[in-house]
Amino acid sequence: MIMKFKRVVSAAMALCVSVGVCGALSACSKDDGYQIAVFAYKYDDSYITTVRNALQSKFGEQEGITVTFYNGENNQQTQSTQIDTAITKGADLLIINAVDFQAAGDDLAQKCKDKGKPAIFFNREVNDSAVNKADNICFVGTDPNAPGHMLGEMIAGLMSTDEAFKKYDLNGDGKIQYAMFRAEVGNAEADGRTTYSVSDANSLLAANTALTSANKNGDVLQRVGADQMANWDSNTANTMMSALFQDTGKPNIELVICNNDDMALGVISALNTKGYNNQGSKTTSGAKYIPVYGVDALSTALDAIRNGKMEGTVKQDGDAMATAIVKIAMNLKGGKAFLDGTDYKFENNVRKLRIPYSPVTQA
Repeated sequence: MIMKFKRVVSAAMALCVSVGVCGALSACSKDDGYQIAVFAYKYDDSYITTVRNALQSKFGEQEGITVTFYNGENNQQTQSTQIDTAITKGADLLIINAVDFQAAGDDLAQKCKDKGKPAIFFNREVNDSAVNKADNICFVGTDPNAPGHMLGEMIAGLMSTDEAFKKYDLNGDGKIQYAMFRAEVGNAEADGRTTYSVSDANSLLAANTALTSANKNGDVLQRVGADQMANWDSNTANTMMSALFQDTGKPNIELVICNNDDMALGVISALNTKGYNNQGSKTTSGAKYIPVYGVDALSTALDAIRNGKMEGTVKQDGDAMATAIVKIAMNLKGGKAFLDGTDYKFENNVRKLRIPYSPVTQA
């Protein structure tokens, strides 16, 4: 089987992958068999890049399909135009990582229904009402609250003894001053990671009767300033952390929680310039180190954990998400039910499939 990657130079910024039944190379046309259009909300999101790369690889193992990838450039109007273009060109299946997943999700689902096109929404969770627009629409994503719960457990576990708590309570006030770097309000994943990482950690620390060095009069974790709206972006997080962090003998921040690894890595880069979280800092006596957490388990984050610059992350398995999407897509191509021949299960009342997370503190 021969696979060819062909750049499509247009406003859509599409990437075409053509796989012929007999191994023949072909252009993106109806003659290429079953046409699949994949829409990413933007390409410069590290996690979405892992999913996109995995989709390219796994679809490349299939026959009789043409797959075209579109970069929405984080602009819903751009993405909506791309979807219209793909439908006009005869796409048989739409796989959509919606930009404005809440406001536009229902409209995009209605468009798919009106045009008779099956659709798989993924990652950025649309409302149940969008999935319920038609019987040939589903969603593949994650439990938006799970990583928040895992982060909360990881943070409380890190500081579960008096010795450990004192190590991270750098100003000795019995509280842990933290900074929160988050994405857009209303994004279920951002909301869950922001809320439960803190509330669960506070609950577990308060309930830990062996922990006597923490001041449990009120929440143990105390936020510094407002939530930092870095919107998944490393450079933005770097700039915000540089402005927020102060060290006049005692740092004003003792813990950083980030909705994703990209923001965590931006924070670490800012800390490096302040003399914190450099190579081996976590395990080097006398080195300046502040625990930083993220989500996604990017290879760069795992390297940071391995090198003693980052405390932990939660694995969001892009390869597993891509595997599920491809299996569903090939079932639809073959006229089968979404989950035919798989061990996957939708939620009870809606066609939403959840890919599990897992905590990572050692790489």
